[in-house]
Amino acid sequence: MCKLMKSVQAILLAGFALALASCTDKSDDARVVISLNVPANANLLQALREQLPKYETEHGVRVQLIPFTGQEKLYAMMAAGQAPDIFYTNTVVRDQLAAEGRLLDLNTIAAGDSFVQQIRPEFIQRGTSIDGGWYQFCDWTYTYAVYFNKTLFDQTHVPYPDSNWTWSKMIDRARWLTRDLNGERMNGAEFTPNALLFDLPQESQEALQAYLDLIYHNKVMPEIAFTQAQGMQVSQMLNTGKVAMVVEAAPNLDFITALKVDWDMAPLPRMGDKPPLYFRSASGGLSLSSSCRHPHEAWKLMKWLVTQSPYNTPNPILREADFVGGWEARYPKLRETHFRQVWELSERYDGGDTRDFVRYSSWSSNAILEQLSPKMDLLFAGKMTVAQLVQQTDEINRNVISELRKILRNENLQPAFREKINEELRLQNVVVGDLE
Repeated sequence: MCKLMKSVQAILLAGFALALASCTDKSDDARVVISLNVPANANLLQALREQLPKYETEHGVRVQLIPFTGQEKLYAMMAAGQAPDIFYTNTVVRDQLAAEGRLLDLNTIAAGDSFVQQIRPEFIQRGTSIDGGWYQFCDWTYTYAVYFNKTLFDQTHVPYPDSNWTWSKMIDRARWLTRDLNGERMNGAEFTPNALLFDLPQESQEALQAYLDLIYHNKVMPEIAFTQAQGMQVSQMLNTGKVAMVVEAAPNLDFITALKVDWDMAPLPRMGDKPPLYFRSASGGLSLSSSCRHPHEAWKLMKWLVTQSPYNTPNPILREADFVGGWEARYPKLRETHFRQVWELSERYDGGDTRDFVRYSSWSSNAILEQLSPKMDLLFAGKMTVAQLVQQTDEINRNVISELRKILRNENLQPAFREKINEELRLQNVVVGDLE
């Protein structure tokens, strides 16, 4: 019992020390302290720790590195008055925090800084909220590619995927590569970003049906339950030959370094004669706390993270950065693949980020996804049709509107955000007076 009490005390004291450290804005040697809540894996964190001392010496500051452990931990730190100076926000929470006055508008500290001209304008736009404030420094983006096992294609004399392939060609090649257990051969939608209400337009319905047909009609993709039962990483599925092609982020360091087969990548296939559009992520970035006591020093650190640190460099948000060349130099295998082609096509035909948690407004995303996620599980399990999902639209939106009533009653909601939400609801023919 005595040992247990000592252990508990040690934990409590350690937590107290951490709380004190996060509250101060000066180090023991009187240097300014900037706390950075960074989303990175262990390898990147270690690389940052190795390079930060040089940055600290050059700028006369100390950087307190806090690994990102989720939004709930971030909320708890804010509630305790210990918000990090710089922290990661996704598109779901960014507007909510900004509307409560918890985020600093980066325009107030970046005005007149020539560095802003180096940032591709679309990334500033993605970090801008509906009130016109720039609350999120988008520090990264990626696209999707079809990674494929060249050996399996060679063995079956199937042509490699390329930039000209279409959805139907992809299915044909997948059929040649797909075998059952007996060894026998088996038989670009536009969307509105920041949408307040759930909607599944005709193009999205067609895309969903095409995805489901890969599993249940064309039978060239395993059911999700089967894939989960394998207990394998996607890279392992490709390495072991269980699949010949997978869709994964490009670039993805952890994925490409785990591949042991002779591989290449290709753009996602086009849907029929529709114009090319390719995925480009836009889900989050770094935000600056409104309680930060040294915002200009924090801004310098944010710039360093995308220009010189090992965190995300070379960085695709910068106009002059040789992003592809930098990755090819660091990982020479990429020179042997079509990575450059995949990336340049995604820049030329930017289709945006179509994922549901990015597509829907910060105010209604949670309310939509809480209802939509279990229905999507049924859809992908073959227990619900696309038509049946569409029939759920009104019910989903009734619950969303109910949630918006609560949001508009929040006294902490800044007027500019309240006005924009009401304006959008009017456009959706929702009676605003009933919501306030």
